[in-house]
Amino acid sequence: ADRATPARTVAQQLGSADALFIADDGDAVVSVADAMTAAGANLRNIQLLGTGLWDNPRVYASAALQGGLYAAPDPAGFRAFSGRYRTKYGADPIRTATLAYDAVALVAALARTQGTTRFSPDVLTNPSGFAGIDGLFRFRPDGTNERGLAVMKVTQGGGVAVAGSPKSFGA
Repeated sequence: ADRATPARTVAQQLGSADALFIADDGDAVVSVADAMTAAGANLRNIQLLGTGLWDNPRVYASAALQGGLYAAPDPAGFRAFSGRYRTKYGADPIRTATLAYDAVALVAALARTQGTTRFSPDVLTNPSGFAGIDGLFRFRPDGTNERGLAVMKVTQGGGVAVAGSPKSFGA
């Protein structure tokens, strides 16, 4: 995709901006950052912000994205899960394996502890949420979910947590 024209437009509009949110996946965000740099944007003067899709080796290798911040699950939980998985199955799990694991673990825990109300809306939408491999999560009455995420910083060595994920959902 041609990124030069939109990159030039954004680069001209940055002016005295403090931050720039680039909501793109890890592969595309590298192309966007390169195009903006080529268009004259000095990305080192602003705080780059992204999503958990920035958890990508290409992002960590990009000079233009160093120091960028993104929200994602704290990697400690996945590292521990991966180690146990690797020991048992001799291979690494895919990144989304924690979603399936947490779903099954939650169903088992609710069946064991909540009796006949285990899958009632009140139990499933407990405002305190549930602890999973990737941290805290809860289901909301409107059918959406909410996760407690860490703030990660892009470095050459990978994502580094600069603010850990919350241990509870506040009031």
